[in-house]
Amino acid sequence: MVFFRKSLCAISLIIFYNKVTYSRYMEDINMKKMISFLMATVIAFMMFAAAPAVTSYAAGGIEDCLDFGDTTIRIPAGSTYKMRLRAVYDYTYYIAGATSAATFLECSFKSGSQDVVFHIGEDEQGKNLFFYFYVSDERLQTTDKYGVVEVYVQNIKPVAANAPAAAGASIPAGIAGGKTGTLTQNGNISMLYNENGVGMASFSLSDGKGHMLSYVQQGIVNNGSNYFVLSSGAVNCKPAISESDKAVMTANGYAGICVNGKYINWP
Repeated sequence: MVFFRKSLCAISLIIFYNKVTYSRYMEDINMKKMISFLMATVIAFMMFAAAPAVTSYAAGGIEDCLDFGDTTIRIPAGSTYKMRLRAVYDYTYYIAGATSAATFLECSFKSGSQDVVFHIGEDEQGKNLFFYFYVSDERLQTTDKYGVVEVYVQNIKPVAANAPAAAGASIPAGIAGGKTGTLTQNGNISMLYNENGVGMASFSLSDGKGHMLSYVQQGIVNNGSNYFVLSSGAVNCKPAISESDKAVMTANGYAGICVNGKYINWP
């Protein structure tokens, strides 16, 4: 009987010891799991914090100011493309990547829903052109609002090295005495001719640092005086003209040029 009691007591001790051991074992496992989880959380946070920041830009225009019908266009060299544009404010534009003076945008520069026409010169060599539309309106006191339309030029025709610049189209130009002459662009110079085809005065477009800029003459607009309308991919430009030619232009009613919607008087 005594032996039986001792055996039962020993068995009870063994069971108690196993329970304590198992409990400690489970606590160790749970602790290890908790430590692993905390370490994984810390590592994930550190990786996230170290990741480089990425800025995302909208591709569809700045809807509160400009909304484009297209943002990516494919146009063959020598062709045009019409796009719908909604402009809340007056705007201007600049071209990056163009090599042809015949590459320009036909537009109103005014607010409203309208069609604009992309013209790609037949001699255009740029593969990717960027037309930047900037808000240019006194109602919005900033020039930081802009959108971009990218044009992929297709069917580019190689141009021979040192090939002479092609003459631009002539446009009718009223001159003194109620007569009609012409304004003809030859390369980067425009010449005003009288009714008999005699050259009277000329001008070009400059960056103000002695470099001539490419442009396309588009017409004549009256803004109190007459201005020659030009389109250019240049951002900063002004007319280059001699004093004698300026006197002739002024005498015939021309006060300067209008480049990309911006009026600039003769210097």
